[in-house]
Amino acid sequence: MRLEACVDRTWETLNTGHWKDVEVRHRYCYTICSALKCIVLEMSSKNLDDSSKIAVTTKMIEQVDKGLLLGAPLEEIPDLLTKIASRLNEEICPDTCKDPGILQCDSKNIVKNLLPGMGWVERLKTPSMETFYRDIFVKKIPAVLEGCIDHWRALTRWKNPNYLLKMGGTRTVPIEIGSKYTEEDWSQHLITLSEFIKSHVTKNNDKLGYLAQHQLFEQIPELKEDFSIPDYCSFSDNTEDSFPDINAWFGPKGTVSPLHYDPKNNLLCQVFGCKRVILYHPNDSNNLYPYDTRLLCNTAQVDPINPDYDNFPDFKYARGMMCYLNEGEMLFIPPGWWHHVVSLTPCFSISFWW
Repeated sequence: MRLEACVDRTWETLNTGHWKDVEVRHRYCYTICSALKCIVLEMSSKNLDDSSKIAVTTKMIEQVDKGLLLGAPLEEIPDLLTKIASRLNEEICPDTCKDPGILQCDSKNIVKNLLPGMGWVERLKTPSMETFYRDIFVKKIPAVLEGCIDHWRALTRWKNPNYLLKMGGTRTVPIEIGSKYTEEDWSQHLITLSEFIKSHVTKNNDKLGYLAQHQLFEQIPELKEDFSIPDYCSFSDNTEDSFPDINAWFGPKGTVSPLHYDPKNNLLCQVFGCKRVILYHPNDSNNLYPYDTRLLCNTAQVDPINPDYDNFPDFKYARGMMCYLNEGEMLFIPPGWWHHVVSLTPCFSISFWW
């Protein structure tokens, strides 16, 4: 009971106030409490029948994932919770992760027209490192890179939802619920990857669910074996070496990332499905009407698909470009470039920020 009270108290501390103000000692404490709770649950389940053991193991995985999401890696054993969760998922996934259905991610029938007033993003076929650096990276212009990730096993494996469930179906992940993060109906929920795929990806749901900008591969490192960091990420804007931030973007048709910019170089890699991406140069920032709040200052008020010219008259001066990002392609988005992203099919993308 004392351990449970410690878990609950630390959880409350982590969820009170602003996340940036949480002291790391509280996160360490939550990591330790999560590991200890798993040990206690494991000991208590030794004499239980199979169905009861599965229920207890499910609770253990849920607690470990909360520890991974909100805790902090321990210096002596940074991968403690990751290893525990991987082993537990392997134990019970065959019994708990049922067939979720088929991913309908074929984009052959999508009409890929150029929208009015837009230009096409430049496309390059497997550019050399020298070509990418000289013509794209230094000049800071967007470009679609074709044929650069054809060797990724993720391109074939991840289309099969049963494979994703085998790797992490019981794992708890943060899901965005709602049309887009600028809307009032937007919220976040913690659910299992299995529940997310069944409820939001392979089936139609009135409320869109999106696993967005999540470090899934730190949580489920087994998936890292199916892709590699593109060599282009080795170029830097300064003398410091920077390891890229790697995030997963997984969801159904219709997910939207509102028009926004990021402060880092970005390689957006399309594992499966098709996305339409609209981009604007940083010089167009004033024409895009950024929000004047601290949290949304990198997000535009304008919807480039359905612009409100009465409220945002200068948007007519903005000059955009666009592309359709297909399976196996990468899009380089330079720092400060505004981009609006829509999934035209169920999609899985990986972004590398550096």
